[in-house]
Amino acid sequence: MIRALLLLLLVVPVIGAQEKAPVPVLEGTYDLQEFLENNKAGDDRKDATVVFKDGVMTVKLKTREDAAKFTVDTAKPPFQIDFKPTVGEAKATLGIWRIEKSEITIVFQKNGPRPSDFKGLGEGVVKFVLVKSIPKKDK
Repeated sequence: MIRALLLLLLVVPVIGAQEKAPVPVLEGTYDLQEFLENNKAGDDRKDATVVFKDGVMTVKLKTREDAAKFTVDTAKPPFQIDFKPTVGEAKATLGIWRIEKSEITIVFQKNGPRPSDFKGLGEGVVKFVLVKSIPKKDK
């Protein structure tokens, strides 16, 4: 009985720690299909590329790049994703994500609680819809 209890105390925290980590299925390069911020479409970001690699998400725009470390929790739906900028002292940004067919949707609240739906509506709410990039063939 005591052994079983000790085993649970040692194993359960390890299992929980493994749930909050980068997910290999996100790894790759994506094209931004839809961007919504503060209830408005961000047409200026149509050419953005998003790269997930080694626990870091990098958003590449024509004029700049922004990077943030990310962790995910897939223990229950909606899956959770947390971002922490790689520069500065900003606190973590809380979000949710899902994969449907070939699209990844990420919705997060810039300075507030984790969103509860994928509508992407509200002040400070940002929504990304990403599609895996197709490498261009050299001619």
